[in-house]
Amino acid sequence: MFPLIVLVLTLFLTSCKGVISVSKEYSCRDCHRDVALGEKHSALSCRDCHSGIEPSRNKREAHLNLKVNFTVRETEELCKRCHQEEATLYRRGHHYRYEGELKAIQKAFGINLSVRGFQELVDLEGDHNSQEGILVDFLKRRCLTCHIWSKGEDYPKTRRERGCFSCHPSHQLAKSSDEVCLACHYSTRVGWDYYGYFPHNWASDYRSPFVNGQFPDRPYGIEAYHLTPDVHKIKGLKCSDCHTKEQIMYGAKGKVCKDCHANIDNSRFHSSNILQKIRCEACHAKFISKDDLKICSLEFQVEAEKWENLIVQESKEIEEILTQALLGVKVNPIMKDKFTEKPKEGLWLCSLSDRNFWQINFGIDDKGRICLTREETIYIKKGNIELRGVFKNCKLPHTIGRGDLNRAFWLMRERGLR
Repeated sequence: MFPLIVLVLTLFLTSCKGVISVSKEYSCRDCHRDVALGEKHSALSCRDCHSGIEPSRNKREAHLNLKVNFTVRETEELCKRCHQEEATLYRRGHHYRYEGELKAIQKAFGINLSVRGFQELVDLEGDHNSQEGILVDFLKRRCLTCHIWSKGEDYPKTRRERGCFSCHPSHQLAKSSDEVCLACHYSTRVGWDYYGYFPHNWASDYRSPFVNGQFPDRPYGIEAYHLTPDVHKIKGLKCSDCHTKEQIMYGAKGKVCKDCHANIDNSRFHSSNILQKIRCEACHAKFISKDDLKICSLEFQVEAEKWENLIVQESKEIEEILTQALLGVKVNPIMKDKFTEKPKEGLWLCSLSDRNFWQINFGIDDKGRICLTREETIYIKKGNIELRGVFKNCKLPHTIGRGDLNRAFWLMRERGLR
């Protein structure tokens, strides 16, 4: 009798298991234990930004309607809930519009793209049958990777999100650090030079020295020589000490040297007459990073052997395709539009000539003062169409140190100040 009762009870409980049991529910942090919001945003829930369902019984349920990749405008809408002023005013800033860079590009190539800012390039389709179309395609797929409309190159130190999250990376959402700035301002761009870094050339023959028989790590996509850092870096200043929120986000006027060095007018080399005709960096910059010549062609077939020594082009996308091709793997010549992430046929492959830091060139800025210039020529080719862009723009390299007296005397003589 007893065994029968046990059997009946067992069958009853088994049949009711699906009804009376309660499945465990999980929060997002039960699985994503390594993700933590910064202190100021700790009250937000995961759903506030990512949607999804919390708590949930399983991953499939939790990730229903999950949002992970955000466009620039989506980040604005998220941040605007609490930061209305910042999310509105930052559209005025240089890092949103990049008007200066676009003007320089259009002037260099002699082509008017009829756009005022990078955000207006998003919907432009670059065709391969006109000069304007080829330039647009080159800009969107190969050139303009360092702006808030792109997620950057896929190297450890250059990955980032779009929009507000470019400078305030998730999930800390804290004030920008130098490391955040360098995610864009690396290689020959102003920023790396503040730390004394100067990028190696792309060609494998120029990328020594080796470390234990191997190339050193490339967290920024290219190795770097370590030169003397900017004196302000040596003194402990961070990027944000000079480049304030008001300047970067709202387009306000940035700091100038005399804001901190107010008592320099009394010396021989810093009279008001000299400072009206010669910019500070013309005497005080130690070096300026630049590339002399780039030649970029749109290729629809991958001739791997032709590019064997130029696999590294500071483009992870190109690097992976060429590496696979050299291993004998059949590859598709496809690159993404860095604004929309849409793949498009053809690879923009480039060669680089005379990357250097020792050439000092001078020009005249819009106020009539002697400045340092970065001079570069870029050829863009597609079939029988070839574009030539000649850049010669005033730059403020962040390589400041003690003034070069010989250079100072020469500049003063050139401006009739001796």
